[in-house]
Amino acid sequence: MASKPPRDSELEAILEKVREVRNFDFRQYKRATLQRRIERRMQATRCRTRAAYLALLERDPVEVTTLVSSMLIKLTSFFRDKEVWQTLEQSLVQLIQQRPDKELRIWSAGCATGEEAYSLAIAAAEALGPGHPGPELKVFGTDVDEDAIAAARRGVYAPEQLENVSKERLERFFVRTGNSFTVRKEIRRAVVFGVNNLVSDAPVSRIDLLLCRNVFIYLDSDLQKRVLARFQFALRRNGLMVLGRSELIPFAARLFRPVDLSRRIYRKDGLAELAATTQDRLPLEPLPPPRLIEPALIDPERPFLRNLVDSQPCPVITTDNEGTVTLWNRAAARMWNRNEGDVLGKKLTSLGLGGLGGDLLIEQSSRVRSGRSERESADGLMEGPGGESLTVRTQVVPLRDRGGTRQGLVYVTHDMTHVRGLEQALQTAQEELQSINLRMQSSTEELRASNEELETTNEELQSANEELQTTNEELQSTNEELETTNEELQSANSELDATNRELAHRTLEMDSLAFCQRTIIRTLSAAVLVLEGDGRITTWNLAAERLLGLTEREAVGQTLWSLHVPALKRTLLLKLRRHLQENRSLRMEGIPYQLPHGGKGSATMVATPLVTDTTVLGSIILFEDTTRATALLEENRRLKSRGKS
Repeated sequence: MASKPPRDSELEAILEKVREVRNFDFRQYKRATLQRRIERRMQATRCRTRAAYLALLERDPVEVTTLVSSMLIKLTSFFRDKEVWQTLEQSLVQLIQQRPDKELRIWSAGCATGEEAYSLAIAAAEALGPGHPGPELKVFGTDVDEDAIAAARRGVYAPEQLENVSKERLERFFVRTGNSFTVRKEIRRAVVFGVNNLVSDAPVSRIDLLLCRNVFIYLDSDLQKRVLARFQFALRRNGLMVLGRSELIPFAARLFRPVDLSRRIYRKDGLAELAATTQDRLPLEPLPPPRLIEPALIDPERPFLRNLVDSQPCPVITTDNEGTVTLWNRAAARMWNRNEGDVLGKKLTSLGLGGLGGDLLIEQSSRVRSGRSERESADGLMEGPGGESLTVRTQVVPLRDRGGTRQGLVYVTHDMTHVRGLEQALQTAQEELQSINLRMQSSTEELRASNEELETTNEELQSANEELQTTNEELQSTNEELETTNEELQSANSELDATNRELAHRTLEMDSLAFCQRTIIRTLSAAVLVLEGDGRITTWNLAAERLLGLTEREAVGQTLWSLHVPALKRTLLLKLRRHLQENRSLRMEGIPYQLPHGGKGSATMVATPLVTDTTVLGSIILFEDTTRATALLEENRRLKSRGKS
């Protein structure tokens, strides 16, 4: 067997520094990928050697965070890969038909900023039918990047991130807020986001559908086996697992049965066994949870304290510092319809309890556990024992021993349904007052309507630039599978993209000026003709169509001297041509011509050559109808002569 190539000591030192500062272990990731990421950061920080870059990491923790973010590439979008999603939507319908009365649990592993997790929630809500999602749907989105998870919880996305979302889904599941779109509350309520390392952290359990795409391409074979073993443990029997198109892992066939190998869809059939190697196995049971009552207490106090906790009308749950449930009182058993024996020793985050959101169980609990906060609370919705909808408020405080050391967390839940009803009544009154104010402001809004119309025109001009950006993003999406080998080219592509935007911006400015010029010329009451130096017509406005009897389509591009214009006699055209060829202006008044609707009329014509210091650009001709003015002058003279006689 060929031996593994020797490790690069400087590269290993950089990876060790990352593990020390940020607790990210990249030592078993593919070395070629890591080297490219590090070299890119070296170029950005102008470090010529790895030793210099390692010294920078030693003195600047912020650069360590930046390096970790660059290593964790986040290539994701809504409903990416249409064929895979069509198959997934069919699979969701089948899962719901097989489990009509049970909770549907879905896991988006490596969800980045949440697009795929929300896509799964939307597809599941459509499969469940009208009125959903409800408490029977739970989608878990996990990633190792805390910043990405924070962005996913906000659920706010730019229009270009929603290209693959149909218009119907956009209207149903998103709310427009300014220049962005926010996922609706009912979908966000069904998705729980959390930080989870697929290699070292415990997996989410009892999963029906697991989606993990473009993660395995960065892991070596040992890590791939370890993560696949965890996925096999997490899935229910007959559960589905979906990997990325570029991830064909031979080891997967030992744990899963291929359903659609071209789309990397597998099923857990319950017959495959985990690999025999220790690194592929998961711990069968968690460590014993710490006892709620200290051993120093005398035995008679234990039943007394237990009876005291069980007598509380509010649900009380305690966990150890690892998040494992250590106490579950009777009120909690009644509210969530789960016995103490079903929950003790399990992770609270894996129970999927209604009313306990992901923010409370992960972020807020983390602040209390680390001592950054002494008390946190959050509101949630759940279905009561009788099927009614309950509004609950849960407080989490630290559990301390007699010496003041934190032993875990205490969760106390209160029924706030009545209080929330009063709050809603108050909110209704406030909304009525607000509607009155809105009616008073309607007159002001009408005055602003004209300004909004001008802004709409500006948005249409900006859409051309957005289409260019969209084209570039489509090219990037097509090259996702080659991302690992083509990342060096992305830097040059970014520079070209910046140049593109600058050229597009200048093009828009020129288009805007041309649009304004054309609009002004077309709205003039006098006929306007703009000619090139050889007499070719470039501009023929609406007044010219009306007065001269030819449409713009018939005139533009033709030579005026060879064109038959009903209102311009041949002798007049010859005289006009002679003056313009000699770069002389011509003004003629009282020109007789045939009116478009019949009858004789008179007009004034002014022809001016367009000449710079050294160049003849062409000429402009103004042809204005003076029939009415001439008639009025004639009538005035006749009246004056009659008065004298």
